[in-house]
Amino acid sequence: MDKEERNAQLIKQVEKGLAAAYANMLAFKKYKNSPVIISRDGQILAVRAEDMPPPTKGCE
Repeated sequence: MDKEERNAQLIKQVEKGLAAAYANMLAFKKYKNSPVIISRDGQILAVRAEDMPPPTKGCE
């Protein structure tokens, strides 16, 4: 396995971990009925967890 293959594998693992963390965060926010705080165009917004985009396929 060369360096490029290891980097590609590492990137896949990181993306999978981030997708799983996002899915867990959304599930927690829905359970607690609390908003997700985001920044959009310099504005701080509180968005309902139900209105956030779904997790990606990498967290299955």
